[in-house]
Amino acid sequence: MPTPALFPIDWHQFDHIVLDFGGVLYEIDHGRTAKAFAALGLPNFELEFRHGRQNPIFNALETGSIEELDFLNELCDRCAAGTTVEDVRLAWNALLIGLRPETMPWIKTLHHQFDLILFSNTNALHAEHFEKQILSSRQHKFPESFRQMVYSHRLGHRKPDTRAFEEVANQFDLNPAKTLLIDDTRANVAGAINAGWSGVFMDLEAHSISQFLRGVGYEDFLNS
Repeated sequence: MPTPALFPIDWHQFDHIVLDFGGVLYEIDHGRTAKAFAALGLPNFELEFRHGRQNPIFNALETGSIEELDFLNELCDRCAAGTTVEDVRLAWNALLIGLRPETMPWIKTLHHQFDLILFSNTNALHAEHFEKQILSSRQHKFPESFRQMVYSHRLGHRKPDTRAFEEVANQFDLNPAKTLLIDDTRANVAGAINAGWSGVFMDLEAHSISQFLRGVGYEDFLNS
């Protein structure tokens, strides 16, 4: 499969940069959670938890419309006898690895050039885990680099719903015409564009962060 081409962006036209989290700044591996649930007697978990085709219960968790304990208990009931809620919690969080090595240098430059917002489709269970992980690893400057860290389970809407982008723009006074979303899901980029934003797809399976930044003209922007 050919590597997707990257095209320069006119970074000067933007005031606000909105970054996705998992898959862009933070490394995740859905296979680890699928493997953990298989060990708990719930095979084919990956078929239910995929971008664009995930089970409605996961959407409910990511929009805050189901309590975390109710979610964990529902999965627990589908696992082998003797599985505990804590077993399910650990399996659910197994996909969370950590910030990418290139993340902090990139965030540092963005923070000095733009109004920076993080916008993640996530849930309270994952958020609690990665926030503790980041702080315990003394990466305090990560959250400090963003004016706001927006999580779908608190917002009540998730990408690529147009209303999610409209709510973020309204709540944080973003001018859509001067806002760029960087996301690793094409549907989310399309949703941002439908809301009047600009958007760019970041495929870190095809490019490293450094390659991406060169390809979209960010390094040229910094040197201009």
